[in-house]
Amino acid sequence: MNDSELKQRRLQAGSVGNTDPEIAKTRAARPSARSNRNSNRLAWWAIVARIAITMLGLSICMSYLITETAFWGHSSKWTNWRNYIPRQKRVFTQLELAKHDGSNPSLPLLLAIEGDVYDVSSGWGFYGPGSSYHLFAGHDASRAFGTNCLSRKDHVTHDTRGLSEKELAGIKGWHRYFDNHQKYVKLGVVQLTPIDPEAPIPLPCEDAKPRPK
Repeated sequence: MNDSELKQRRLQAGSVGNTDPEIAKTRAARPSARSNRNSNRLAWWAIVARIAITMLGLSICMSYLITETAFWGHSSKWTNWRNYIPRQKRVFTQLELAKHDGSNPSLPLLLAIEGDVYDVSSGWGFYGPGSSYHLFAGHDASRAFGTNCLSRKDHVTHDTRGLSEKELAGIKGWHRYFDNHQKYVKLGVVQLTPIDPEAPIPLPCEDAKPRPK
């Protein structure tokens, strides 16, 4: 290989390694095809989100105008804004629960069913002092929910021994009612005293009153 060929190869190698700084800067600033696709996706999802929020707002406004409710008359725990407030589930003792029977108006009105505690303050007219169903307040009266016995104190208990399948199903139904209510909120659970299996079972209630509505 002669001297002229060596010089030619050195010049070619130098031109590859010494790229023009302006050209290199332009290449670095040029967005890649992948970044363009990602930007387009984000912009598309932003448009979809704006449309969805606008449609939801219009639906709520129309619902208020027609039904005076936010969700076209539908009511459940999912439409109760109180359920979306972050709160730690509380564990009550039976003595603590008993303080929430409405005798102290500064405390929320609570009741329990199958160990779950619910704030029923918005139903004060049903469960507050002087109401027909006040016996449920401050207690887990699961048995009374099943037997409809509102006139016997021995049925104001969580003892469900001896109940029929229909009565037990009634308790489950009331539990679902409170759990899915649009205004009542589950606050936690109550620690219930174990039932002594040797204790006498409450006698059947012959003069059961109608269920609460």
